[in-house]
Amino acid sequence: MVEESSREGEGYNILLIESDPDSVSPFIDSFETTEVTNRVTTVSSGDEAFNFINQRDDYEDASRPDLVFLDLHLPSTDGLKILAEIKNHTELKRIPVIVLTRSDEAEEVAQTYDLHANAYVQKPESPERFERLAQAIEDFWLDHVVLPSKK
Repeated sequence: MVEESSREGEGYNILLIESDPDSVSPFIDSFETTEVTNRVTTVSSGDEAFNFINQRDDYEDASRPDLVFLDLHLPSTDGLKILAEIKNHTELKRIPVIVLTRSDEAEEVAQTYDLHANAYVQKPESPERFERLAQAIEDFWLDHVVLPSKK
């Protein structure tokens, strides 16, 4: 299942790889309140994520994301395999990947950083916390950080 939110004009494209529909809506809603996000695309399984990031099958015309949010617990292919695929791919490895999950297990946190995740964030529990997270991400990743060119 692919869910997409789009705004007019220039901005950043965010890919959310998330299987829990209860997390998708608040995430998209919170980023719609920011000023710099143009599109949030959501895929709900590891297989869809592989196809999207590699622009295969139904996603041949998909834009490469500027920023990826990745849940580790997905159907089909788990998030650690997706993270490894992104970070070992010549053209994709520069895309920042933020792990967004409910877990805070030390081993899982260490594994994600070993695979070169750019950040590990626990999912907010309320819409207000999602909005604060979206604003913090906008302020840091989309306003202050210089992201690599897509070319």
